[in-house]
Amino acid sequence: MPEGRPSEYLAECFWPGVHDADLQLLDNRVHAVVADLARSGEQIHYLGSMLMCADEVVLCLFEGTEQTVREVAERAQIPFERILEAIRSPWPKVVSQ
Repeated sequence: MPEGRPSEYLAECFWPGVHDADLQLLDNRVHAVVADLARSGEQIHYLGSMLMCADEVVLCLFEGTEQTVREVAERAQIPFERILEAIRSPWPKVVSQ
């Protein structure tokens, strides 16, 4: 892990029958749990989700500790198989035109 960067974790979900509308509902639940934990002083950030349509797999990316990510996933009812530490290259910020 690059020094100075917070840890990132993925909640990996095999989710048969998932649709893009399910992601919005999932994101809403996750944001509510993250806000609740943040009010309690937890350092956790939800960075978003991604659906691989053909594989029916959803990846939810978080910044925080593994324990806190697992707590969010369980409380938000993310149908995850496992929590994995992730390292990614920085993504450029998208500028709307």
